[in-house]
Amino acid sequence: MKKLVKQFLFVITWLLLIYTGFELGVWQLNKAQNLSASTAPVAEQPVIELSKIASAGLNIPIKAINRIVSASGIYSNKYIARDQKLVDEKIVDLDVRLLDLDTGYSILVVRGKANEPLPEIKSKTQIVGRLYPRQNVDRAFPKPGELSRIDPALVVSEQTPFLYDGYIVLKSEKLTPQLDAAFSPIPSPQISQRITTFYWQHISYVVVWWFMAVLLLIAPLFPQFRKPKIEKADKKK
Repeated sequence: MKKLVKQFLFVITWLLLIYTGFELGVWQLNKAQNLSASTAPVAEQPVIELSKIASAGLNIPIKAINRIVSASGIYSNKYIARDQKLVDEKIVDLDVRLLDLDTGYSILVVRGKANEPLPEIKSKTQIVGRLYPRQNVDRAFPKPGELSRIDPALVVSEQTPFLYDGYIVLKSEKLTPQLDAAFSPIPSPQISQRITTFYWQHISYVVVWWFMAVLLLIAPLFPQFRKPKIEKADKKK
């Protein structure tokens, strides 16, 4: 009876380990699928006010990336971002402005291709554009009045201490009163949030866990895991 109980417990433990390995693989597979879905382009959503989807002084929420947002204010500073790559791989210089919002905060705005010298714009401005995360890699060696990358951290000052993270690429701009300010918009497609490394990491875990489950399943087929045969007693001389 005791031997039967041990065998029963052994079989239950063996099956539980196989099931655990399988379920861990499924868990990692679901994480990979969810990650893939979260980074894929989605259908465009209605225009939303910037203040309703993001907060100044905080990292840009994932849900805010790629959203079309609206804002209004006055351009206070202007910069040129050199050697920026467009979606067609073309390298251009961009007209970047610091927009002081009606809320008292500020955000960087890409008006489009730079037409030097950059025009002065002091009119009340209403904008609509796509919100992107900040750039983390320098694109050029900046001179005064230029940005090495489009990053609000580069323009924080005593006058503008609270900026929204990321930047807006304009789709439309309305000035009051209307000015003849050169406006050369650039394409602003949805960007893929590139975290494919984590996706493949999850897939590798799927392979590992399912491989372990298969090994446990076929373990009884290997001689090393079989119960050794009891040798017969030596024959009496």
